[in-house]
Amino acid sequence: MNGRRRLRALVGTCALALAVIAPAAAPGAGTRTFEQRLAALREAVRSGRETRLTYGSLTTIDAYITDLRRNGTKYDGYEGRMTRLVEETLSAAEAGQDAIAGKRGMFWRGYASRYSYFPQMYSIYVPKKYDGAERLPLIVSLHGGSSNHNVWLALNLGNTVAVADYWDNFRTEYRAGRHPNAIVVAPDGLGQIRWRWSGEQDVLDVIDDVLANYNVDRDRIVISGLSNGGIGSYTIGLKHASRFSAVLPLSGVVDWLNHYEAAGRHRRCEKTVLANESAITYAENAQGTYLRFFHGVKDSGFSVEQTRSLQALLERLGIPFTYNEFSALGHDLSHVLWRSLLVADIAKKRARQIAPTEVRLVTASPRAVRQHWMSLDERIDHTRPARLVAQVVDGSRIDIETENAERVTIHFAENPVEPPFSVRIDGHVAYEGMPPPRGALTFVLALAPGLGKGAAAGAPAPVTPWWREWDGATPLPGTRKAGQVVGPIGDANYDPQVHVYGTQVAEDVPLLKRAAQLGARGWMAAWDYTEVRHPVVADVDLTWEMLRDRAVVLYGNARNNSVLAAMGARLPIVVGEDYLELRGERLEGRGVGARFVCPNPLAPDRYLVVCAGTTAEAVERGGRLPIYLADYIVYDDQTTRKRAFMILGGRPEIETGFFTEDWKLPPKAE
Repeated sequence: MNGRRRLRALVGTCALALAVIAPAAAPGAGTRTFEQRLAALREAVRSGRETRLTYGSLTTIDAYITDLRRNGTKYDGYEGRMTRLVEETLSAAEAGQDAIAGKRGMFWRGYASRYSYFPQMYSIYVPKKYDGAERLPLIVSLHGGSSNHNVWLALNLGNTVAVADYWDNFRTEYRAGRHPNAIVVAPDGLGQIRWRWSGEQDVLDVIDDVLANYNVDRDRIVISGLSNGGIGSYTIGLKHASRFSAVLPLSGVVDWLNHYEAAGRHRRCEKTVLANESAITYAENAQGTYLRFFHGVKDSGFSVEQTRSLQALLERLGIPFTYNEFSALGHDLSHVLWRSLLVADIAKKRARQIAPTEVRLVTASPRAVRQHWMSLDERIDHTRPARLVAQVVDGSRIDIETENAERVTIHFAENPVEPPFSVRIDGHVAYEGMPPPRGALTFVLALAPGLGKGAAAGAPAPVTPWWREWDGATPLPGTRKAGQVVGPIGDANYDPQVHVYGTQVAEDVPLLKRAAQLGARGWMAAWDYTEVRHPVVADVDLTWEMLRDRAVVLYGNARNNSVLAAMGARLPIVVGEDYLELRGERLEGRGVGARFVCPNPLAPDRYLVVCAGTTAEAVERGGRLPIYLADYIVYDDQTTRKRAFMILGGRPEIETGFFTEDWKLPPKAE
C-alpha cells in the first residue's frame, strides 16, 4: 500500500511474448534471421518498393516462422521441414515471387488474430486448376473436439488418421486424396473452445482472409462440421445464416439446456444464458438458407434427441429444412458428406438467397444482428432474444413485426422493394417516400400516449408502440446497456483483451499473475488446447491505448491492484481492500470473490471484467467457475471447492444474476 506507483507505458509486450525461442540465423542468409528478412520484406511492401507480394502471404510466412519457434521440437521431423519451408518461401519472396499465392493442393495459411499475439494458422485446399479467373465455391469445415485444422482437413480429403493419433499428427504434412472443385478451408477456432465467442469470430475472420486472397463465389459459401464442429456449424451457421448458401452440421448440439454436460440445477440466469447461447434459439434465421443436418441414432456422444428437437421446432415455424437420420450409425458421420463429395455438390448447386421478399431475424447476441436486408440493432431487454419478421408486400410496402426490438435498420442493397414505398412497423406507418442517399433507414421505438383510449377517468393513459426515424442519438456510454456492451460475462470474449494483475502487495503477485495468465488463455473458458493469447500486464503497465482498444480484465482488489483502487468504488459491485460491497452490505471473509462485467469507467464503450476477491487466493480460485455465467457472480469457498464446467450445478453461490439495463444490481431477492 505504501507509495502507489503510477501507471506507466508498456513497451514491447507482444514482442517479448513472441520471443519463445531465440531466433537462429537463417541458412544461407548471412547473419540475418528469418524474422529480420521478413521485416525487410514487409517494409518493402509498405513503402511501395515491392508490389508483387501480398500482406496475406507475408502474414502466412510469419505464421510459419512463429510455429517453427514454438513447436519445432514437439513433432518428429517438424523443425527441419518447417525450416526448409520458411527458407523456400522467404527466398522466393526476396526474388519477387509470391510462393504462398501460387500454392495449390492442401497447405497452411496464416492471419493476424485479435485474440493472440501469435498469428493463427488454418488449413486450406485450393484446386490444382485454380487460376483466379473462375469464382469457386468455398466450403468451411469445422473440426471436432480431438482434432485441429490440419488433421480435420486431411480426414475430409481422404486421409486416414486414427482418433488416438490425432494430437501426434497436428503438424503432419498431408496431401489431398479427394479433389473437390471448390476451395475448402478448415479454421482452427483458436483451439478447443467449441467455436464459441472468439472461436466464432475466428471462423468469420478466416472466411474474410480467404475472400481477400482468392476468387470466391460469395453466394456459394457452405459451412459444415462434425461433433464440436457440428456445434459450431449449427451456431455460426444459424446466427449468421444469410452469409451462407448452405448450413450442414453433423452430430452436433443445438440446445445446451437439454445437454448432459449442462445437466443439473439451473438457476434462472443460467437458463437464460444457456438458451441465448444455443443454436436452436436462432433456428428461424434459416428461413432463406439451405439447412440440412445429420445425426446417428446410435450416437453415444451427443444425443439424437438434440436434432429431433430442432426438427420439431422448424416444422412448427414453417422453416424449410432437410434432416437425415441414420438408424445404424453413431457419432462419426463425416463420410456422409465427404466420401462422395456430396458437400461439394451442394456447394455447387445451392446459391445464397439474394433479395428475399421475407426476412426473419432472431438474435440474443449483439454480435449477430443482421440477416439479408434487415438488422436488429438494439434490444429492449438484453437478457432476452429479440425477433422481427419483415416482408415486402405488393412490391412497394415493407411490413415489419417486432418483439423486444428497440432499433431496427432496413438496408436497401439486395432489397426487392420498389420506390416510392412505405414502411409499417407493428401496424403503424413509420415512413413514406424514397430510399435515403445513405442506402439505409433506421427506426427507433418510442412509447407514445394512447390518447386515452380505454383509460378510466383519472387513470394514466395507456401507451402504444410508436416507431420513428432514428436521429442518431444514443445513451451516454456506460449509462445503460447498449451496442456491444450489454453482457453477459461471456460476451467480452468477442473482444481483444488485456489481463491486468495487481502488484501493490508483493506476496499477492504470484497468485494474481497466475489467475491473469489462465484468463488470458481463453478467460477460463478453455481448459484444453487453446491458441488464445491475450497480453498479461501488471497494473502499473496498463496504458491508455490498451484502455481504448481492448476489454480490460482486472485481478485483485483495492489493496493489491492500483487500477481497482482507482475505480473500485465506482463499480456496480464495490471492490474494497478486503471486502466486496453489494447494495451497501459488506461481504468479508477469506474466500469471498466476484467476477462481473460492466462498462469500463475510463472507456465506457469498452467492457471491464473484474475478477475480485477479499484475498489473492479467492481471486485465483475464481478460475474454477463455470463457462456460462450471467453478468455477475459472487462466490465463496463452497462455490469454488472444485472446478465447474458449464454451469454451477450443486455448488452454492452467494449471488448471481444480471445487472439491470442501467448497470445496477437488481433488488435483492427475498
